[in-house]
Amino acid sequence: MPLGVIAAAKAGIDMVIVIGGFRSFCIIQSYDSEGLRSVPENSKSIAEDAALRCTCIDFSYRYRGGPKHCVKFKDVELRPDQPFENGDIKVTTAISQMSEGQTGSLVSITVEAFKPLELCHFETKYAASLEGYRMLANGFQSWSQATELGQEDRILPIQSMVATMTQYNLQGDYDFFEHKGEKGLIHSSAYTHFSRDGFYYFAGSLTEDLGYTYFKADFCRSCLGIYKDVVGKHLDCHQPLELVRIFFSQGDALGPLWDEYSRLFSKEDRRVRKQDIHVSGWTSWYNYYGDVSENVVLKNLEALVKHKYPIQVFQIDDGFQTAVGDWLTINEKFPRKLKPIVDQITEAGYTAGLWLAPFAVGFTSQLAKDHPDWLVLDEHGKPVVAGPNWGGFYALDMYHFEARAYLKKVFDTVLREWGFGLVKLDFLFAAAMIPRMGKSRGEIMWDAMTLVRDLVGPDKLILGCGVPLACAWRCVDYCRVGSDVAPWWEDAKLKYLHVRERVSTANSLTSTLHRWPMSDRMFGNDPDVIILRGHKNRLNPEERYTLSVLNNVLGALVFTSDNVSEYGKDEHLLYRATFPKVVASVSAVTEIAPAVYEVCFSFGGREYSVFANLSRLDKTVTLPTKPQLLFATDNEMHMTRRPSSFLNLLRQRHAPLFCAPGTKIVLKSHETKTFVHLFPAIQDSQGVAFLGSTSHIVPGAEIAHLRLSPDNTACAHVELMFHKDNARKHQVYLGIGPYLFANKSAVPHHPACKVNGVAPKFETFKVSGSTQHVLVAVVTEDAK
Repeated sequence: MPLGVIAAAKAGIDMVIVIGGFRSFCIIQSYDSEGLRSVPENSKSIAEDAALRCTCIDFSYRYRGGPKHCVKFKDVELRPDQPFENGDIKVTTAISQMSEGQTGSLVSITVEAFKPLELCHFETKYAASLEGYRMLANGFQSWSQATELGQEDRILPIQSMVATMTQYNLQGDYDFFEHKGEKGLIHSSAYTHFSRDGFYYFAGSLTEDLGYTYFKADFCRSCLGIYKDVVGKHLDCHQPLELVRIFFSQGDALGPLWDEYSRLFSKEDRRVRKQDIHVSGWTSWYNYYGDVSENVVLKNLEALVKHKYPIQVFQIDDGFQTAVGDWLTINEKFPRKLKPIVDQITEAGYTAGLWLAPFAVGFTSQLAKDHPDWLVLDEHGKPVVAGPNWGGFYALDMYHFEARAYLKKVFDTVLREWGFGLVKLDFLFAAAMIPRMGKSRGEIMWDAMTLVRDLVGPDKLILGCGVPLACAWRCVDYCRVGSDVAPWWEDAKLKYLHVRERVSTANSLTSTLHRWPMSDRMFGNDPDVIILRGHKNRLNPEERYTLSVLNNVLGALVFTSDNVSEYGKDEHLLYRATFPKVVASVSAVTEIAPAVYEVCFSFGGREYSVFANLSRLDKTVTLPTKPQLLFATDNEMHMTRRPSSFLNLLRQRHAPLFCAPGTKIVLKSHETKTFVHLFPAIQDSQGVAFLGSTSHIVPGAEIAHLRLSPDNTACAHVELMFHKDNARKHQVYLGIGPYLFANKSAVPHHPACKVNGVAPKFETFKVSGSTQHVLVAVVTEDAK
């Protein structure tokens, strides 16, 4: 995989061209008059060492206090033994291998000014053979889409007219990072990977505190760039600054690469919760939006308590304040203010949460009227507009002493006086709309996140949102990793207008599927809410189920905004099937076809595969070949029967569906199926095996205890206990002794067995995709 280039020539022999960023992954080729060919094996070590020793950089700067024009340099060759230096600046590079037992390298570029300078541009460039690879394009902030793209794809800008009319451009990086929209020109913020045939080449920045980093791949011109957003960054004299530091590595799984990257990440881990972080909760926004009131809050609190849903967090979102920015003046919809409500939430056993946008100041707020000097001002002295929401809002200047004191008062009141245990901090990007005070945008964003952690303290939880993600790593406890979910699948108009931050369930799920490695390593991923209600919801049953499964498997914090007292039987069945919250150990997420994904994870000693079809068409997928048997669960298993469907008629007993490995199945548009991997080859004649269940979206997650009681009798005695947080009617399928047989005639009489002292019913099921049959003990237990 190519991430560095040097051309070395010797008289009378071929020119050696090395493409590769470090020794452990590079493509080495030799060029002569006949074209490219492989370098002889004994030449590779020399070529690989040389590959580490050269890069080309473009950079520019201006003299502080001097002329406004920039001094520009282009295609400057840089090596560890050959720095660039003039009378103004010195630029050096260094490469180091990881220690023994670790893969990868660290590549750094350091700048040192000899005069007071201000940086304007900084970019490194490498030759790169990218054909056949797909690159992760990580969007700018929480809502900006993350997905894998390739040579035929493009990232299009928001058209200027659309930007002027909607101001959606302010939510992303459209105004300061060029989106050319050319085919094969892909960029990624803070980190990226290149994937092909199940192998990954990873690159991640370790200096986001100095400026946003972008990885730029030009598939058509065989080029890879690393761009540093350093506009406005001041360099003081004779103070070396490691401006770029990149971790490069490779492997056949992303998880271990992220493990190493997270260990190298320099930010102090200031999360309150580092273990046992997975939670479920309720938030007001996605049902009531700005119409939330005390009455709404208390009705939903009462409903959750009545139906005994074991959530941990109950959060009041936007709509309690008189205006955005006026956080301590509560509107008339909350006549008792907020503290009595917090007390009631706490008495119910939940952590109370409150939404704030600390760096947003509404146009019509009292804060903007009384303290215009607290606002971020542009070079002309005008307040900087940070977004179109609420009729428009400005950015609060966190470096202003009085504004900073105001924020401290807000957080002290919310957390210490009113008693909230969590704050959802939204629109955080507003803190760093422009470079100023000698700091780059990324540097300001880093300062902003450090500030909010300081203000919140070490004992209260932060849910970040609308934030460039690397700045939130190890700082917030949870963070949104996708756009807002919506009670519809896709916003076709905003998709057509190239708004990567658009509110859309499909858009949100795409980012959730591609940002999974962050969760538990950098913070707990918040994939946003699940929406199950039957009213004010255009999501069909398959879409609701897909949202529920993917968000619960890939997320650490999963909210809903539904009023559970308005649920019908199907909604209760599905919502109850999400408890207890599954803590999945995800090993891989693979896009096996356009918009069709396989998620591989383990939980409770079992292995699973989830297949999700986000496309508009039905798709055929092939099941894994590793297990010897698979048990399937899908939306139909968590609903009342709908006899209009022939398939439903066949499955109206909640019959388990067993599949042979390698079986081809059809996924309907927007449908998801989960498969438990079963390995019946090792079968003790008196053993007990879990084969499947119907009361959790992850079969088996509802089981707290399953074991065979040791005794010497001919009858097997099985102990089975269910998790206290799952209140559904249970149906569990067990194998007692050998249970997989070549055909139906080979199935013996069922063995003597008791489960919790009661003899279970035995049934035989055909294995889809083969002639085999499974002998199953069916155990049922009524709902609590």
